Amino acid sequence: MLKIPPEEYYKSLPKKRCGAGILFFNGKNELLIVKPNYKEGWSIPGGVVDENESPKAAAIREAKEEIGLDVSDLKLAYIVYTAPEGIKTEAFQFLFFGGILNDTQISKIKLQEDELDEFRFVSENEVVDLLASGLKERVPECLSAIKNNTVAYKES
Repeated sequence: MLKIPPEEYYKSLPKKRCGAGILFFNGKNELLIVKPNYKEGWSIPGGVVDENESPKAAAIREAKEEIGLDVSDLKLAYIVYTAPEGIKTEAFQFLFFGGILNDTQISKIKLQEDELDEFRFVSENEVVDLLASGLKERVPECLSAIKNNTVAYKES
């Protein structure tokens, strides 16, 4: 049996993309969405998990970078595995519940101007019509998990 050094073994393992996002609400139970200027549709605060960064740490970092909010009390609500398709490699997406923002927090939202054009709060009924394709399916399932105080998992 041929043994390889641990360094080579770990280098040979597959690499997966990973993303993290946060669902925030206002006092009217409306969801915070953001309008990226580099792609179609609306999104939620979040982005790519960097090398040597946990999904939760990435969500916290992205909230600070994208909307200027310091958050730490996040609750995992949803995980989705996406199989490779075309040029896209396989990926994991983690969605966290960020809680209900008060008026002071909302007034402090400052968008990352080089990535985002605007933000708004929308009802659960409106959100599906506005979100970009991948989130259209994920967010309703995530909202259900939040309401049921569970974590949902899906493969797509």
